Amino acid sequence: MTVLARYRMRMAMPGEDEERLGRLIVACWREAYPGILPESLLDGMDRVREAAKWKRSLETGIAWIAEQSGEPVGIGHMQGAEVTTLYVRKADQGEGLGAELLARMFEEIACLGRREAFLWALEENRKARAFYERLGGRLVARRPVGFRRHPNIMEVRYDFVLD
Repeated sequence: MTVLARYRMRMAMPGEDEERLGRLIVACWREAYPGILPESLLDGMDRVREAAKWKRSLETGIAWIAEQSGEPVGIGHMQGAEVTTLYVRKADQGEGLGAELLARMFEEIACLGRREAFLWALEENRKARAFYERLGGRLVARRPVGFRRHPNIMEVRYDFVLD
């Protein structure tokens, strides 16, 4: 597969990858969400705060990182049957990384004995939603994201049957 020829996939390591993942998430949010999330929210993101969140996330779930030349360009994280995170840098989209990361999350979930997986996506993120629908995701729910200052921002849930 060409994805593996250009990119290296590996599991994220607790105690080693939090800072890199904090930087990656800030970059991905700032690339993916202009016009979807308020600019003040994106400007207020902090890689140190995000790294602290990743410390907790890597203790409670499993994450895979896609790297190119030693730098992370994509991340997928799961906890239980939920894919909690799936991001790929804009410059690396269209290379199959998102599908590869999602497949790895689904494999991890299936190893837990689960037959279904789910994830939440911002309702206004049409590109991500089309991607999940192409991969067989079934839209099943809608709810507020939970941003206290932005109660009208909604997210939608996609369920996937694991084979």
